[in-house]
Amino acid sequence: MIGRGVVHPRYGRGVVRQSRYRAFELQVEFENGLITWVRQDELSQIPATPREPRQRDSQTPPVSDEKFKFRRMIEAFRLGIVPCDCAEEFTFGRDEEMEQIAKWLGNPNQSTILIVGQYGTGKTHLLHCAISRALQNDYAVAWVEMDPNEAPFYKPKRVYCRLIQGFRYYSKQDGQLKGFRAFLKEALVKGAFKDHLFFKYLHKYEKDIIWDWIEGRESIVRPWGVDNSLYPDLPGLSDYSTAANTYCYLLSALGWAARVVLGLQGLLLVFDEAETVTAHIYSYQFRKSKNFLRALICTANGDRRLLRSPFQSGLDYLGIGIGPNTPFLYRVPSGLKMLFAFTSTDWNYDSEYRGGGVYQRNPKIVEIDATPKIDLRPLTDDAFKDVFEHICLLYDGAYGFLAGDVTIDKIFRRVASESGRTRLFVKGSVEALDLARLNRGSSGGRQQ
Repeated sequence: MIGRGVVHPRYGRGVVRQSRYRAFELQVEFENGLITWVRQDELSQIPATPREPRQRDSQTPPVSDEKFKFRRMIEAFRLGIVPCDCAEEFTFGRDEEMEQIAKWLGNPNQSTILIVGQYGTGKTHLLHCAISRALQNDYAVAWVEMDPNEAPFYKPKRVYCRLIQGFRYYSKQDGQLKGFRAFLKEALVKGAFKDHLFFKYLHKYEKDIIWDWIEGRESIVRPWGVDNSLYPDLPGLSDYSTAANTYCYLLSALGWAARVVLGLQGLLLVFDEAETVTAHIYSYQFRKSKNFLRALICTANGDRRLLRSPFQSGLDYLGIGIGPNTPFLYRVPSGLKMLFAFTSTDWNYDSEYRGGGVYQRNPKIVEIDATPKIDLRPLTDDAFKDVFEHICLLYDGAYGFLAGDVTIDKIFRRVASESGRTRLFVKGSVEALDLARLNRGSSGGRQQ
């Protein structure tokens, strides 16, 4: 059973790593990187069919590392994206924005910043650049793409779980890029979190099921077996929309440990697609989303009121179990920096008529209104031309094809006139070069 290939209707293919409850549940490592427990009856087995050895054409030379990199980038461009590890290399016309981000990362007095721009203007690309820059500058980083169905703001536990899955840092012990478990183990070895309401149990328990619990992977509040007195003192991690204090407390502890215990600059939390804060079916969901967003910003800012009982915070908090005894902020400094990407912040304002044809804009979340922001404007024509020329060079490196100057100018004018946004421009450029390459007779290019 262990090591068996399986298929899940939602998560796809994976390999069984462990079993529990007499094989009622199996822990599966899926090809998309997710490791979770699923019921055995939800899985179907992959038949073990022997693979015939692939015959390699002896006349086909192996692809060089450089050519492979070029092709990987071109394939990403077809989707309108840039590989994460190439984000800074392929950034044009954003020097001012990158300088603002660099100054913000180096400013200990500013904890939050917004990036605001319409779809296709390059917000996600800029976020990847910020993550790369933060890692280079000794920050731990965690990334989440907000999703109104899978990870909405009114479900703090799911947001926390996604952040933990995207947690990365360069260890000062060996310089390697590592994840959440390695980070927490380093902090625990150095004696941190002995008074923490949740992390302290990792000093006592070392089983994978406890790590799954602290990572928020389980939908239940604590691992199975609590009723059997296996973990009688383990507190619950609730999935309630009011549990903002629990997860702010956990995140602030990670930020504090990054700065104080491991000697990093802190922990950068990146929230892409943050405009989904307005996505809701019921009005209470929007209220809880705003509450969690406010709590995150106040926690990052190190508001000392959050060190006390959550009852005194002015924010909604979990009122059952350990919730009333869990503050929003673990210690000062919080060590947190937060970067939110929005398509617009208009949702945060109500207009109030003051008479005489005057309207006053009143913010729904004062903390958002007071947060500095970077407005992403469309790239200039010169920047678009730089992008296109770079794509042409990468395309030549990938396929050995470089169209003539006349054809290149013609392609650029055509793509630039029909693509109003950066993402569409990148996709259109690659598609146009594909057509020119496959129709070489009219393109005047060369093919190798």
